[in-house]
Amino acid sequence: MAPEFPLLFELLMLACTLLRALATQEVRQYPPYAIAPEGGSVDITCSTSGFLFGVYLKQRWPRPSSVIYYEDEKEPTVDEQFRGRVVFSGRQHNLTVTVHRLQPADTGAYACQAVANDEVWGPGTLLVVTDKPPEAADASREAPLMRFSFPVALATGCFIIGLALGATCVLRRTQIKKLCRLKDKNPACVVYEDMSYGNRNTVSIPNVYQ
Repeated sequence: MAPEFPLLFELLMLACTLLRALATQEVRQYPPYAIAPEGGSVDITCSTSGFLFGVYLKQRWPRPSSVIYYEDEKEPTVDEQFRGRVVFSGRQHNLTVTVHRLQPADTGAYACQAVANDEVWGPGTLLVVTDKPPEAADASREAPLMRFSFPVALATGCFIIGLALGATCVLRRTQIKKLCRLKDKNPACVVYEDMSYGNRNTVSIPNVYQ
């Protein structure tokens, strides 16, 4: 019976190795695709189980590169193109990588890679970064213009109102003068003439011959 124990032990070790390998054969990754505007952000989640050294997120197209390498309890490695724009959440078995301030050059195919005894790839995520919406770009350009235009418009409006009031006063005065030139004097004209002559400063000269 003794010789059977080493054989049984080897079979158990082989079974454990196979189970461990099978456990890392599947790498779940989502979303399968994402469309985000320039300056936006995207989340890519890599999920696996079993024995694991670490996880890569790699750009496979159009420029093959290792975006990040993450391993629990160690400082993650980030590609220079994405440095300062990547945030991690979760652990290596269920890791979410968030890329902020997306650029058109970030468009491409990304895949998770589990690093264990073998390297197993996830199904991939296709990321498309669109141009910034025209209305957002126009709004950012128009904001300083609006701040400058409001005082100008206000001053122009006040100037036009002042001109209109002045023109109304001049027109009214002209109409009164025309009425006063008529032969039949009306009370309004008399009052106008009295007021106009009453305001003059006349010097009284005594009559020396009386």
